[in-house]
Amino acid sequence: MAVEGRRTRRRKTRRREPEGTGLRGKEREDAIVALIRAVPEGFVTTYGDLCPEAPRLPGRILATTTEELPWHRIVRADGTFAKGERQRRLLRREGIPLAGERVAMEHAHIPREALLDRA
Repeated sequence: MAVEGRRTRRRKTRRREPEGTGLRGKEREDAIVALIRAVPEGFVTTYGDLCPEAPRLPGRILATTTEELPWHRIVRADGTFAKGERQRRLLRREGIPLAGERVAMEHAHIPREALLDRA
């Protein structure tokens, strides 16, 4: 509780770039787009695999890009669909195995390391 008549100071905090890839800004976004393009038909990867230090960033990129990307091959870590029924239909059309309302990750997941080799 602030004492009347006294001002409390807020510390200025410098925005830190997440550790991990060492890339920033446009360079990091371009690397994420390259990884999305590297996901082969019949496989999926997760937002966290695309950018472990900022897993929400790939979602923002996919939501705002005008590029044609295989967005439907990117799922949540538990295999659920971020884009619902439309995404499920597209994945099923590619032959990706499903387990109920999610992707059977043990069969369809391509890990980050494999994507890095392909990008």
